Amino acid sequence: MDQWAAQVVDFIARSQGWAGPLVALMAFAESMAVLGVIVPFTAMIVASGALLATGALDPWVILPWGIVGAIVGDAVSYWLGRWLGHRVHGIWPFSKDPELLARGHRFFVRWGVLSVCLGRFFGPLRAVVPLVAGMMDMPQTRFQVANVASAIVWLPALMVPGAVAGTLLENITGSAAEAFVYVFAAFVVFPVLVGVVCWVRNRRRNE
Repeated sequence: MDQWAAQVVDFIARSQGWAGPLVALMAFAESMAVLGVIVPFTAMIVASGALLATGALDPWVILPWGIVGAIVGDAVSYWLGRWLGHRVHGIWPFSKDPELLARGHRFFVRWGVLSVCLGRFFGPLRAVVPLVAGMMDMPQTRFQVANVASAIVWLPALMVPGAVAGTLLENITGSAAEAFVYVFAAFVVFPVLVGVVCWVRNRRRNE
């Protein structure tokens, strides 16, 4: 998965004409029900932020594309929730792991319209809360206002740290390519390793 993600980001760096639509597609998929749960598009978006620092990507082009992709992803998830209703429970991966929907439902009940804004910043909730909002018949106007406002904040919040890290590392290493490798490793490889270590430790505690 890490190699595939690195190839995608490398393609973005080499194909500036496609960079905007590709970032929009990743933001859409990360915000989309099901897809956002199983594929780590967040890591690729963050790593792409390093390309802003190197000048390979224009932020005034990339950020609007990504924001639109995130808005559409949440909107589609919302409409799927309204259309499918409680039939969502029978769709994979929710049929296999019902807690995914249950967690999103609890979060929605507790925070209401704010759950759409806050959920975008919390891992699996990002791809579940809009779906639950649709299932719960949340008024569309309230949902879309929260959807647009949170997307405008979320996408830059993902890409700016990568851009800052890319700038700092490029100044240290003197190489934009090497800086990109370090940023990708920091936001993709390192979290994966930490996750594996935590999983192993939990398994040992339960044995």
